[in-house]
Amino acid sequence: MSSSWMRRDLTDYDLKLLKVFRTVVECGGFSAAETELGIGRSTISIHMNSLETRLGLRLCQRGRQGFSLTREGQAVFNAILTLTDAHDEFQHQLAQINQDLSGELILLAADQLDAPRQRNIAKAIGKITAEAPQLHIHFDLLPLQQIELALLKNQAHVALMPGYRRIDGLSYAPAFSTPIYLCCGAEHPLFARPDTELDDPLLAGFDAIHPGININPEGRKLLQRLNTTARAYQFDSRLSLILSGAYLGFLPDAIAAPYLASGELRYIRPDTYQYAFEQFYVRRNQPREPEKVELALTALLAASANESGKKGGM
Repeated sequence: MSSSWMRRDLTDYDLKLLKVFRTVVECGGFSAAETELGIGRSTISIHMNSLETRLGLRLCQRGRQGFSLTREGQAVFNAILTLTDAHDEFQHQLAQINQDLSGELILLAADQLDAPRQRNIAKAIGKITAEAPQLHIHFDLLPLQQIELALLKNQAHVALMPGYRRIDGLSYAPAFSTPIYLCCGAEHPLFARPDTELDDPLLAGFDAIHPGININPEGRKLLQRLNTTARAYQFDSRLSLILSGAYLGFLPDAIAAPYLASGELRYIRPDTYQYAFEQFYVRRNQPREPEKVELALTALLAASANESGKKGGM
């Protein structure tokens, strides 16, 4: 690293260039970083050239062979992560001094939320905002792998997600479990045939949808009986495939119910072709902001327990 860089303080422009570099690395290249940064590839290239000039280092290789970090680039990227962690820790310590729960509370989910789950989480968020009105709630849907990475990197506080695989460094608290059924659309050849005619060999002769992730053992056994030629993790995209009449696929009752009522869907052998769809509230074992995590997790689990209690009394 150039001696002139090391002798002076970081300017706002330096920090901007470092942010661009970090985003490019995390996105895997210039093209993928365009959307994240909101600037064009040519501007990203100018920023990267400026950073390399100011550092006196070659940070990455880019060209026909794709994007890759040099040894120096990896070292600078690691230093940026350390700088970011120090900045976040500084903000956290200030918040502790002020004894206020402020800043962002980042909640993530991996699946489309049905109406019961939306009401459940809405109650929890209402409780959170009542207890900590200075918090700014950020709630979004992301793919599983991105959620796991965000939790491990302290970029999210609590996530609602399946627990089919367990990641070291994360803890899992049961949120809810609901049955998920094999569905058939009205345009499908099997729609009008009774369940008594639908044996396993017959079902295996039709295309079906795989969720694209490793699910629980009961679900895996059922999928192994089917001819899974399509993939769709999110329920809304899976629903479209099923309604097309080209595929069989699994949906939870809360998603399927309106289409069952309208006659656009039916369940296939629901006593046999169903498995438990289990969701968990997941957090980092040692989060940077434990007070926020505890507040959110307590509210979410209390709302889940209240919902379970109502169901038990029905």
